[in-house]
Amino acid sequence: MQTRRVINKTKWLASALAAPILFASSASAQSDAQAAQAPSAEQAWPDEENRNFVQDRLKTFPRKLLVKQVEWYQPQEPVAGGNAKPIEPIAEPTIPAATLDAAQKLVEDKDSYAFLIWRRGNLEHEYYAPGSQRSSRFATASMAKTVVALSLGVAIDQGKIGSAQDRVDKYISTTANTKRGAVPLRNYLEMASLFETPSAGGPDADIYWQYALGRNIGEAVARWPETCDLSNEFCYANSNTAMLGWALEGATGMRYSQWLSQSIWQPIGAGDGRLWIDREGGWPRYSCCLHASGQDWLRIGMLIANKGKFEGRQIVSEQWIEQMLAPSSANPNYGFQIWRGSPHNPSRKYGKSVNAVVPAAEPFARDDVYYLDGSAGQRVYIIPSEEMVIVRIGAPRFDWDDAELPNIILRGL
Repeated sequence: MQTRRVINKTKWLASALAAPILFASSASAQSDAQAAQAPSAEQAWPDEENRNFVQDRLKTFPRKLLVKQVEWYQPQEPVAGGNAKPIEPIAEPTIPAATLDAAQKLVEDKDSYAFLIWRRGNLEHEYYAPGSQRSSRFATASMAKTVVALSLGVAIDQGKIGSAQDRVDKYISTTANTKRGAVPLRNYLEMASLFETPSAGGPDADIYWQYALGRNIGEAVARWPETCDLSNEFCYANSNTAMLGWALEGATGMRYSQWLSQSIWQPIGAGDGRLWIDREGGWPRYSCCLHASGQDWLRIGMLIANKGKFEGRQIVSEQWIEQMLAPSSANPNYGFQIWRGSPHNPSRKYGKSVNAVVPAAEPFARDDVYYLDGSAGQRVYIIPSEEMVIVRIGAPRFDWDDAELPNIILRGL
């Protein structure tokens, strides 16, 4: 039984909502979503009612349990899952017991709720802390970004989107004749568009908070600062993923929840998921809040590790997975909505105006480590050379070292 410790830091909420987190959408709302991205200059936004709504949400925000307390994130929209059986752990793991014990101790010391290791076709280790179980869904923040990229890859594979080089205004009509409309999808995938994350406490605070907790993310993104150097500057911003989500809906003619279910979620046999939407009939915060279980996230990792295949079936093309994992020009540690462990970056940052810094005291023990990054220590590590996926979900930890857990396991092989 682990001893639970929760660090109560005032920076929690701002950090969690700033770097890796954002939220869910509606089919009939597609045209509304696009229209909301270009509100008229006469609109008074946000009005006092919307400011009060955000303040009320802040008062009840589950700071200590933001990963576990998924019912707080309302309203939600279902993502229909498949009918595959749970992945069962093998009786005799091939990873040495001493290595598993060391890794288990670390995740328990870091207040983890779920910890899974898959290697070479087998689930070698599966752990859930008291109060959590295999069916538990978690709010793992920006891990959802990688799923948007996977879903977009399927749209390209099926010809619904031409390529990552297409301008976004091809799929979001209301961005025609705007700077952001002329930006290729690739730039949004690589966090190298014009967008810069607005400050939570500066002159753009309304934009930040209305996007994070408000009832109309379209209006928030319409006012998002366009102050980064296109293609040349890495600026991690949730609005990039929102643009990709809207482009997907424009290209497929479906709500994101429906496209995600059809393109990824059901084919990999994931359980029913949930998206946090900004209002009833509204849009997902595409960049976060895909509520799913530890095994669901393991399946996403397996899909990437297997070059787009799941249980022998090609779900996403191998070519798209290769593009996702390749280094971007603006940041060699970032691909398409996914992080790269090489080259070694001891103090990983999210670009200007985002204060979060994540350490990696040592280089990763393999050169091909990729990972889904959710705020404050939510991780899915993928190591193709070892055919390995590691999932860690737990209490927010601002002392999380990116390389520590995978290196314990990799060095013990």
